[in-house]
This record gives sequence, structure tokens and C-alpha cells, in this order.
Amino acid sequence: MNGQLQILIALQDVLGLIREAKDPSQKKALDKIGLKMDNLAALEATRTNLEGQLNLSVLNEYKRVRRRYGRIVAPVIGGTCYGCFMKIHMAIASSEDRNESLLRCENCGMFLYWV
Repeated sequence: MNGQLQILIALQDVLGLIREAKDPSQKKALDKIGLKMDNLAALEATRTNLEGQLNLSVLNEYKRVRRRYGRIVAPVIGGTCYGCFMKIHMAIASSEDRNESLLRCENCGMFLYWV
């Protein structure tokens, strides 16, 4: 899998954790089941570190997509982008090395990965 794509997927996970840690109702529910979300500073540092590993052009696109959707990557299942639920062009969807390239949905602009 493309290294930049792996960083983007990790960033989306960290952003989700940060969002949950900042939401009082989510934090309370997680605390109740034994998952402590007390170290928000460490999550923010991880986010900053991951963003620093992105190429400048990818970082700019990541920021744009994040501002628009909140999410930055979307899985492709059965030839469909699960960010906008539109079919992906067959030439891209059938490519053998599609996870080795940094591809974006032509409709929503999210970065894509195939499961």
C-alpha cells in the first residue's frame, strides 16, 4: 500500500479519536466501558506528527477534503466509493496496483483505498 495513503488512513483514525475525546457524551460512554480518553495532547501531537509526514501537495489536498467532509479517505467496495456512493471509473477500479497509487474519487475528491 502507498505510504502516503497509509498515513492518511492513520490520520483519519486519529481524527476520529480526537473528535470522540472532545465530545463529552462520547467521553462519558467510553469511560463507562473502561476506555480512558484523557490524553488529548498526545492525540494532537500524533496528528501533527502524521501531518508532517505528508508531501506538501498531499497535505494541502488533505486539508481541503477534511474541511469539506470531515473524513479524508473512503473505502471502495464493489467498485463504489463509500464517501459519496458513486461508481468508480472501471479503468481505475480494475487496476491491479490501485492501492499503490494515491487515487481520489472523481465525484467527492476523497482519497480512495480498496478493501
